[in-house]
Amino acid sequence: MTFPRFLAAVFLGAVLFLPGAARAQRATAPPLPADPAQFLRDVVKNELAADAADISHWSYRLHREDEKNNYDRLVIESKDGELARTILWFGKPLTADLLAKDEERMHKLVTDPDDRAHRAKRKQDDEDKAKQLLQAIPDAFLFSYDSADDGGLVRLNFSPNPHYSPPTREMQVFRAMAGHIWIDRAAMRLAGIDGALTSDVKFGWGLLGHLDKGGSFKAVHKNVGANHWETVSLDINMTGRAIIFKTIDVKQQERMSDFRRVRDNLSIDQAYRLLQKEPSTWTANDLAPTPPPASKACCAAAPVKVPTNSAVKDPQK
Repeated sequence: MTFPRFLAAVFLGAVLFLPGAARAQRATAPPLPADPAQFLRDVVKNELAADAADISHWSYRLHREDEKNNYDRLVIESKDGELARTILWFGKPLTADLLAKDEERMHKLVTDPDDRAHRAKRKQDDEDKAKQLLQAIPDAFLFSYDSADDGGLVRLNFSPNPHYSPPTREMQVFRAMAGHIWIDRAAMRLAGIDGALTSDVKFGWGLLGHLDKGGSFKAVHKNVGANHWETVSLDINMTGRAIIFKTIDVKQQERMSDFRRVRDNLSIDQAYRLLQKEPSTWTANDLAPTPPPASKACCAAAPVKVPTNSAVKDPQK
């Protein structure tokens, strides 16, 4: 999951995004821009350009927990879309019945072009919406420099911009979000975000639903190798109500690990065959050249105050 997809809004119980982060190679960084909003605008521009230029495909392990599910999957990206095999269900190996259902699910995706086309369209719609949301962030919030650590990460505070008028229903959630954004200065990439809803978010004057004050989100975005950035950790905790008073209870946790690059021209049929084998048996023909290892996470490092000449007073204080 790339950051534009991960940075989507939380509305009516549907959450499309939200990342410490990887420490980039040390480089002499220029002074921070006086305007933190412009700094973030430049980062967002770079983020979108880098994401558009990255055509690499990867395999990884996904652990996901939500209200109904708890599973681990081995995911492989291909030029025809993603394919995943379930390897654990609520922490245990799959029963014969679950194995058969999982195999049926994968087989349908491999052999049914209409199903793949439907999934591809849904994914593209989500990505288009997420990019729109990401581009709006520099205007939707007020920013101030908070701290920097010795790994090259800069932390920004963000709070709603009272002058921002959301153009879509999804973006209304921006008017009630506050928290922190981490930026990798050397890479000019978004490295993390956490925050919470500071007030209830109502959709359609509350007739369509609302999200409750106090809902929280946190995620991590980092370089997993070969300058390929992925969201590796996601935590969401939201409550509210939807149309006809349906209770919304979104508790979601995702962890992505064991990233390995596969061939850029890998087909979904080839991905299916790979998933029939243990990853340890995959050959060099299955994989792209080995990327350099991702650097060690650093978000726990003790913060160091941003130099006075680059600090900007929070306009809300």
